[in-house]
Amino acid sequence: MRACLLVLALLCGCVSAQTIDGERSRFLSSPNGRTGTYAPFRLVLKDLLGVDTLTIESGAPGVALSRDVATAGKTEVEVVIPALVGEGTTISILGSGGDVIETLAPKLPLRRIEPDYARPYVAVFSNNPVYARVLVPNSPRTAVCDYYELQEFFTDWRLFDGYDAIVIINPDETRLPPGSQRAIAEFCSLGGNAMILGSFRLGESDVDVPAPADPEVMLIRGVPVQRFGYGPGAIHRIAFDELQRSQLAADVVMDALRDQFWFGATRAPGGKPQSRIPPQLSPCPPPLPPSDAAPTPLFWGLGGGVLLLCLLAPLLGARVTRRAWPAQLVVLAGCAAIGSVALTQDRPLPVFELTAIVRSGEGQAASQRTFLMAENSWHDGIVVNLDDRERSLPRRIPARAGWHAWAIDLPLVRIPASRGASSDLSGGMVGEEIFRDFATRAHRGATQFSTSDAYPLEWWLEANAYRGRHAALTPLEWTFPAEQFRDARVIVRSAIGVTDKRVPG
Repeated sequence: MRACLLVLALLCGCVSAQTIDGERSRFLSSPNGRTGTYAPFRLVLKDLLGVDTLTIESGAPGVALSRDVATAGKTEVEVVIPALVGEGTTISILGSGGDVIETLAPKLPLRRIEPDYARPYVAVFSNNPVYARVLVPNSPRTAVCDYYELQEFFTDWRLFDGYDAIVIINPDETRLPPGSQRAIAEFCSLGGNAMILGSFRLGESDVDVPAPADPEVMLIRGVPVQRFGYGPGAIHRIAFDELQRSQLAADVVMDALRDQFWFGATRAPGGKPQSRIPPQLSPCPPPLPPSDAAPTPLFWGLGGGVLLLCLLAPLLGARVTRRAWPAQLVVLAGCAAIGSVALTQDRPLPVFELTAIVRSGEGQAASQRTFLMAENSWHDGIVVNLDDRERSLPRRIPARAGWHAWAIDLPLVRIPASRGASSDLSGGMVGEEIFRDFATRAHRGATQFSTSDAYPLEWWLEANAYRGRHAALTPLEWTFPAEQFRDARVIVRSAIGVTDKRVPG
């Protein structure tokens, strides 16, 4: 028995010392990266002695993304996992009991890409890296690009998190990896733009995602471009032979990207572009005042027992003996026993307050950003299994004193029913009012939005109500599946819908 334990200890020591290849593990987008978003990180595991399964955890402040990786019979494994571009990022290997075996603090990308209407951040996938750099150049005038092979195409939208658009150059009908169709749909439902140059054969069937809107054919510099609206995002397709015949192929691609990025306008909107960078100013309404937990029958029974004990023990003690200390001893022992029983009572659940913004557009595709505020009594951290079907992505955001807060992105959600009429935003005006005046009336309860809705409404308008922006704003009947957090009391504070619209042509 001791010999077996010694062998296991030696094997664990080998895994701990040699599992992560720190020299070859890196961000695939390096030297580029968008601070506050997740980027693809290639983790190389080596010298896997006697290990069948390892759990990889991508850690960030208040968030952990985990995935189980089969390693049986392999000496080296490469895994691509989302990792936060920001301070506090760690990549850890966990043992079967959840203990950390080894941790790597990855080297962050040196060039941080800020959201910019004039220069989108694009992931380009092609089997011809030279032609990809000609067709979608990386330059101050066009875009910031990261180039990948087609077979490297990511099948999880969280690996695309920091990008504004993805470009797939596929003239030879190469099949993308299984899962690509869902990843593209999820990315576009979150407002991203997917552009296919050539064929678009995914080789997948029975993928449960909403269909795109009917195609719109645009003529850009003489080249026909099909645009399929997909919620707040879109899919563009350009025939590769048409593109090859054009003398301005690179300009055609960039004009199509800008058309989506600028909501169909001929010039960039004002302000900063929408991105998945978490906000530094919380859109949540102020927390509700704390409510006292309702006493349970056990509380009243134990309280009555203490009163009876304090009343009867001295009386009975006086009948038995004239000394006071026996009665006092009985009272102390009885109170201690009642106190120990009181510890078995259920404590009040920590409160979760939720605010949701559901973003939609053309067709039935939509995405949701939930702002979750949790009392400090709840454990400080959200763990997400990357293999779960619901592919959410939480990020820690600043919170008020006494609370933790996260912004949680979720693609491909159902559009909830409205609980009031929509208001149209156009040119900085909501209806006939300046957007700030409309937000002020919402805070006073003088619109179809509740006073709690006014906080995310004002936050969204301040960030987006500039020239070139058109949208419909709606109060929503939104419910949260409380079973996801059984250890908390969930309160939905507000929910609004934002339907992105293109600039009228």
